[in-house]
Amino acid sequence: MISNNTRSLRSLYLLNRAGILRRNASNELNIEKLETETEVDVEVDEQARLKEERLEKSRNKSRLYPPHRNRVLDQPAYTEPQMFHHGTLKYLRKTYAKYGSASGVNPAICWPTEQEIKDAIEYEKVAYPYTIPEMVAMAKKQQAEKEERIRARQEDIVKKVAKLDMWKKELNDKIAKKEQEANLAKQRKDRLIEEVRKHFGYTVDPRDEKFKEMLEKKEKEQKKALKEERKKMREAKMMDRLLKKGDSEKSNKEESPDTKAKEDVKSEN
Repeated sequence: MISNNTRSLRSLYLLNRAGILRRNASNELNIEKLETETEVDVEVDEQARLKEERLEKSRNKSRLYPPHRNRVLDQPAYTEPQMFHHGTLKYLRKTYAKYGSASGVNPAICWPTEQEIKDAIEYEKVAYPYTIPEMVAMAKKQQAEKEERIRARQEDIVKKVAKLDMWKKELNDKIAKKEQEANLAKQRKDRLIEEVRKHFGYTVDPRDEKFKEMLEKKEKEQKKALKEERKKMREAKMMDRLLKKGDSEKSNKEESPDTKAKEDVKSEN
């Protein structure tokens, strides 16, 4: 009885072991098959990628460099950093601002850092030290000063326009005086030339050296005479001024109360 049970248990054990071995063998076969299929898929994907690259390269008829072509197609110029500034925060922010999520840049870097916020606050304190009410008051003051300058300028223009006729008359008088002086000078010159010709007693060419010497001599004499005449006129004006001043002082003394009181005292004595 016991031997029969033992034989039956042994046979069951052998059967179970054979089944486990078959299952293990089948699992090993499945793993090898999956690995083989995976390798085949990877190889197919690689071939497809290479084919796509060849097709993309053949589509590029412009012969542009990749960065330039990407810019034309409104794509990020560089997929990887090529220069020292491509990894800077400023460049990455600029790239994200232009291309968005297509740039592959983390948008979190676009937010200012704590130090940047502190620098911005400090800059605003230095660049814009005044509050809004103070700035409004300053703007109003500047506007009032501007309006006052405009008003003063307009008043000055009105005053000058009122004097325009007087200035025109003064200018015309000056021009007339200059013309008169020029005519007088020309007349004096003509008289000198005529005197020189009379001195020689015959007609002389003005380009002659003797004529030039005599004309120069006559001009010097005339200038000396004019100078003496002006000197006498200044002396006469000065004497006239002194006489008028003496007469005014004398009349003031006669009219002063102290002088009258002294005269009254002398008369009583």
